[in-house]
Amino acid sequence: MLKQLKKLLFLLPLMVLTLVFAGRVLAAAGDVSVDIETPKTPTRHNSLTINFVTLDIQGRAITVKCYKKGPSDGGFTQFGADLAISAGGNTDNCDVTGSLMNQTGTYQFYVIATAGGDTATSQTVSVDYNTDGPSTPTDYSKSLANSCQYKIHFKTADDGQTTKVEIYRSESTTFTADGGTRVATITIGPNTEHDAYLDKPDCNKDYYFVIRAFDSAGNGSGLVGDSLVTVTAAGTTEAGSTTPAIVVLSAEQGTGLEEGGAEAGQLPTEGETVTGETQGTILGTEAVKYPWWVWLGFILLLLAIAAYVFKKVKAARA
Repeated sequence: MLKQLKKLLFLLPLMVLTLVFAGRVLAAAGDVSVDIETPKTPTRHNSLTINFVTLDIQGRAITVKCYKKGPSDGGFTQFGADLAISAGGNTDNCDVTGSLMNQTGTYQFYVIATAGGDTATSQTVSVDYNTDGPSTPTDYSKSLANSCQYKIHFKTADDGQTTKVEIYRSESTTFTADGGTRVATITIGPNTEHDAYLDKPDCNKDYYFVIRAFDSAGNGSGLVGDSLVTVTAAGTTEAGSTTPAIVVLSAEQGTGLEEGGAEAGQLPTEGETVTGETQGTILGTEAVKYPWWVWLGFILLLLAIAAYVFKKVKAARA
């Protein structure tokens, strides 16, 4: 009886790990099984971590191999060293580096888990690596809708890529376009005109704006905004990534921004060195949220184990 109870206690954490991937079918062969998560796609980053979970109901040590196929590869090849997983199973990850994702296109990944003579292969997941980026919005203008509100007008490029536009604002003529100065994020498709109405924080002050388009992978376009906009030196966002400092020259500096209408000064593209992603999101760990049926399954599993143990203990005492 004690031996059976120990086995149940050993398997319980592995069952919980399996529930983390609930809603997906684990690939199993014999007594070993494995599952791999689907990474965010599309993405502009060529370094990522792909998690997997594997378990063996016999409690044996498991070896996992990671495989990938790039857009120009003829077949799948292993990358990275064999991963030794603790007896019974656990979670781990395949580290994908820039040397593996070195050209744009679709990449495929899977893992193989082996325990003793049993081998299981996970499903294949795909990642679209895209660094092209959308074109810069056009027809930018700024006018006063009223004494305390600006109207920002623009049209997205007919590029088939734009998914959103971010608007940045400052009362200074020199500022960094990042999360600290972003005041609006507009979900919008290509070749679309839009008017954004933005209140002044202080009705007695003047404010300066630039805008930028992004695609679904997070690639940013050039910047366009009030007067002449130029990229000077690199700054650092609160997310720790590198982003260019944006200098907005006011009318007093000779580029003619007038209330009631504005000349659009577009960022020169020749020699532009925009590095880093300026979506303004703060990097961090987001809590994993599971649907109600995952928690229900977990509770039912615990109840079933408790009922089994109770039944065995009662039978032993009889």
